[in-house]
Amino acid sequence: MINTLAYTLAGDEYYAPLASAADPGPRYAPTLVPPGWQSTARDVWTMWSRPEAPHVPQGWKIHVSAQLERAPQVLDTVAEICFAQRVPFKHLSARLFFLIVHHKHGHRAQAGKFCAIYPPDTETARLLLETLAEALREEDGPYVLSDRRFGESRTVHYRFGAFGGRSRLLADGTRQGLVLDGSGREAVDQRQPYFVLPDGITDPFVAEEPAAHEGSILIRHYEIVGALQPSNAGGTYKARDTRSGRLVFIKEARAHNGHLGTGSSAQDRLRHEYEMLNAVHAAAPGTCPEPVELFTEWEHDFLVTEFVEGDPLRTWISRSSALVRAGRTAEQYEAYFARARGVLRSLDASLDRLHALGLCFGDLSPGNLIVTATGEARLVDFETASATDGPPVRLGTPGFAPPAALRRENPDPLLTDRYGAAAIALAFLAPFHDVAERAPGNVAMLRHDLAASAMPPADLWARATAFHRTDTDAGSSGLPSPEDVDADPLGCLRRLAADTAAGLLATADTDRPDWVFPPPPQAFGTNTVCVAYGTAGVVHALHRAGVPIPELIEKRLRRDALALREELPPGLNVGTAGIARVLAALGHLDEAIDLTQGADDHPLTASCATLAGGRAGVGLTWLALHRLSRDARHLERAAAAGEAILALEDVRPAIGEHDARGLLHGRSGLALFLHQLSDATGEERYRAAGLRLLYEELDRTFVLDDGSRSIADNAVVKRAMPFLATGAAGVASVLTHYLAAGPDERLAAALPPLVAGAGVSSCTKEAGLYEGLAGLTWFLTEHADATGDAADRDTAVRFATGLVKYAIPHTRGVRFLGSQTARFSADLSSGAAGVLLALHRVLDGPGDDLFTLPHPKEIP
Repeated sequence: MINTLAYTLAGDEYYAPLASAADPGPRYAPTLVPPGWQSTARDVWTMWSRPEAPHVPQGWKIHVSAQLERAPQVLDTVAEICFAQRVPFKHLSARLFFLIVHHKHGHRAQAGKFCAIYPPDTETARLLLETLAEALREEDGPYVLSDRRFGESRTVHYRFGAFGGRSRLLADGTRQGLVLDGSGREAVDQRQPYFVLPDGITDPFVAEEPAAHEGSILIRHYEIVGALQPSNAGGTYKARDTRSGRLVFIKEARAHNGHLGTGSSAQDRLRHEYEMLNAVHAAAPGTCPEPVELFTEWEHDFLVTEFVEGDPLRTWISRSSALVRAGRTAEQYEAYFARARGVLRSLDASLDRLHALGLCFGDLSPGNLIVTATGEARLVDFETASATDGPPVRLGTPGFAPPAALRRENPDPLLTDRYGAAAIALAFLAPFHDVAERAPGNVAMLRHDLAASAMPPADLWARATAFHRTDTDAGSSGLPSPEDVDADPLGCLRRLAADTAAGLLATADTDRPDWVFPPPPQAFGTNTVCVAYGTAGVVHALHRAGVPIPELIEKRLRRDALALREELPPGLNVGTAGIARVLAALGHLDEAIDLTQGADDHPLTASCATLAGGRAGVGLTWLALHRLSRDARHLERAAAAGEAILALEDVRPAIGEHDARGLLHGRSGLALFLHQLSDATGEERYRAAGLRLLYEELDRTFVLDDGSRSIADNAVVKRAMPFLATGAAGVASVLTHYLAAGPDERLAAALPPLVAGAGVSSCTKEAGLYEGLAGLTWFLTEHADATGDAADRDTAVRFATGLVKYAIPHTRGVRFLGSQTARFSADLSSGAAGVLLALHRVLDGPGDDLFTLPHPKEIP
């Protein structure tokens, strides 16, 4: 999952690159710049070079770290040396960028970096390392995790890697840096949070390579049993005290790193936490984990406390909630609500004791609350605890910390904890916090949708919505009210679809060079033109909904697609095949054929077979072109794609290194293409091959404790997923198509529990198509069409009306929070376009929905 933090700081409405922030704080620049040197802004960096400097593709890259308050002085020292040696370098451009690179939740592979220097050869690198180490000998800085420190310096680091320029495009649209290893072969430039060298490259700056660690890891007399959570600030660990055998919890704080918005470092907060724990434990034992000791090992601080046995609240809810289980009884719902009340009572008792001491906890969130086996709530992570008569706490977890406007209105020193406790109560019901903050009136629709399974008890509901204006009528905002939905569900869906389309068009800006419609964070690492994240996906949804595409938007899509075609991957999801399908539907058949030809010939199509990024998606595009044009050559190309998939002895190398599962990235997507190829050619062997792939996919599903069936992302990330792109809904969708073509005992037995896994709850975190309610709605509608069962249709419509609660009114139409629900987005994968596509699947029946093709009898 992409880290969205950096993309939320440039604006309150939309995701945007951090470098576009209007006010990044004080700018960094060398005090003295000799003639002939030029600066260039590159993302959050400023690059300094001379025009005549030769390009060096790789080598020993030097990184210099700094303390936040010493950054300008360190930069002047680095710049003076680099200018003198005529070596290009770059540095973070502003204070905000420094804070985010060094943030507690920042990217660990970038941790500690402030300046990067690009020496042309090993001899120059050695000279620079020695000169910098001497000039900065009095400076301190964070350890750069990807590097090795030079000698005794605390700020100068190095690694071997690419200097930029050499990379390869991946099927998912991202680029992977490359280096030449010691044998001259291309290898991945591994940017890991630890030092690694390409094969055949040795470190010339050490007398001998340090020996690799073997055996258990000891920090003083604590043996690490398991790593719990890595972070830029340090890490957390479960450990055993070798003196007593007692299990303990260890929290690490790396020096001069792990900053938060206030500028506080991880070590500042860890030392503060130790003081808080000692004070609280002495006055009210059991209110906090028992502190054991605080010590410094090497340059890192370590806090050792009692190990609190139990589950973090988010894990406890996922394991315990009857609201996300199929087939629960009224008694089971009430038992769950009773357990939730018990956790809240225990939490209240802990907070009361803490408040009586004149302290505010400061960051109540599902990650900072452990639920024990007896149902007791234990507060952990006291780094934001503070005195109630001191400065108010300004840190917290989004959705669980009071918004700035509420802080200004409410001077209560305990507001942060009271708001957090209410948000914890809401978490027992649904992950609806971000929508509720932006559109409080929508909680009425949330209650309506929860009631389809079990009406939330009045006391729990009152707590959960204590800071949301539930007296605001959803209908007064222009959204359908719960009563409207019950009286005329399809009419309400028509209203919502029209408002969603209006909202999409209102966010369009064809004058922007970077995007036409507000994209999700993933777009900034791929492109903003594609189906999943960009213009093509939004245009497709609008066109599918019967909305005329404004001429300027259509022209911009065509222009961008043709201008970027050589830079784009070939696939359906983020590449030219998907864009081609959209252009073909708009009537630009020649351009679509040209793009699809390029996708078919792309090297990535030969190495990737998936529906999202490879041959299955390209083949499906050829089928779509054939159905539009009736040109037999397009069917031949689709058949060639099918033959290439059939020729694979093992599909695993062609679907990714971790044996991906599901519709977009797994065997199900290949099977879907082969099924539709069989329909088009009459060749049953394609369907038979797809059936074998589906059997392999079913081998990777698993039964949950409620009897429903699910599937994980891949062999490494093993979370149970109900969704369309990755999850039970996507797999079940393909099973539905195969069973419509003929009986199969194994598929028939597997389908009902997969449907149950996808249709448990209409209260997901995201509204979107790929990993949200829109995708579940899309599948359940498809399933209802296949069964013809009125009850299945009612379920699909109920899920569709559930999308109302995610719609946030705007001056024109409605908008939806996109990926990770931190900002609005328009994209097909997570934003408003995907919602619109699902609504029209319900309202208008099957059609060209990218994942499937219209049945031949539906084509005029």
